Amino acid sequence: MKIRIRPCPLFPLTVVIAISLLALLMLYSIGAGSFYPWCVNQFCRLLLGIAAVFIASSTPVSFWKRRAYFGYMICVVMLACVAVVGKISMGAQRWLSLYFFNLQPSELMRVAMIIALSRYFADLGISAVTRNVSLIFPTSLMAIPVFMVLLQPDLGTATILFCTFVAILFACGVQIWKFIVTLAGLAGAMPLLWNMLHQYQRERVLVFLNPELDPSRSGYHVIQSQIALGSGGLYGKGLLNGSQCQLNFLPEKQTDFVFAALGEELGFAGCAALIALYAMLMIYNLGVAMRARDRFGQTLVFGINAMLFLYIFINISMVCGLLPVVGIPLPFFSYGGSALIVLLFCQGLIFAVDIENKTRSGIKR
Repeated sequence: MKIRIRPCPLFPLTVVIAISLLALLMLYSIGAGSFYPWCVNQFCRLLLGIAAVFIASSTPVSFWKRRAYFGYMICVVMLACVAVVGKISMGAQRWLSLYFFNLQPSELMRVAMIIALSRYFADLGISAVTRNVSLIFPTSLMAIPVFMVLLQPDLGTATILFCTFVAILFACGVQIWKFIVTLAGLAGAMPLLWNMLHQYQRERVLVFLNPELDPSRSGYHVIQSQIALGSGGLYGKGLLNGSQCQLNFLPEKQTDFVFAALGEELGFAGCAALIALYAMLMIYNLGVAMRARDRFGQTLVFGINAMLFLYIFINISMVCGLLPVVGIPLPFFSYGGSALIVLLFCQGLIFAVDIENKTRSGIKR
């Protein structure tokens, strides 16, 4: 297939680049004014991610629809490989070592599941969604990766997969009473689910309810994060001046808790600016979904936008102590390769749907 590079929509692309450049500035600052080790690596990954944006936006949406189930199966195989030969880091087995790059297949599965679900519901039709039997196959598409990811263990990614699936079901017209019954069933199964959690995961939930329960171990992350956010005030302490960051009191300051570092050094104003950029991007994405002229594109964009919202909501809530600590990065902002490139690719898919919508509108005129 010959790919012809198509220009991306300027405004949302500018928003994504602005978020990414702000992230590079923060990585430079929390790295004590050094481009190494985080800033340079993230910049190289950003270049790869921008290339992924243009590849995704220039590829016909139908290309991904035809290969939806194949791509899903490839991701399932990679998750299985992780269980056998995956790289172990910080007590979790989540990565495949490609020598020059550590790949996290669960990141790829997030977009692969959305594409596969979009293909299924596009082929199914609106009226058939109300039949219970029609939900068996899509539930399997969700349950398989969720189970495999929980084995790694990675509760955060499993939560994202499940919640994205629920959002897609809602967007496709599944009746509200089915969500209520499912929620009641999950509530009834809470004792069983609690016993299935690893010890450190149960500790995170207990510490979420009372951070002072274990301030030197499980509660340390949340306490230091809240100190960093609170000490920033309205305009922050300034770049390179955050005591929690520069003195290494704030753990994982370049990844999961980078929002706390932003709050300490750029204050409420910096956090509000970042959230405003996210809001503008998600409003654009929602508009693309509403304008989509086919069910596949509509479901695809809505699913990706729901996933993006979940990333942002869970990470910021976790940093503020409103949710238990889970390994969820901040989109386009946290340090990391797999998540950044995959999320930029996903945004490129949204651009592709938008471009095709505008092309079809122009032809009809």
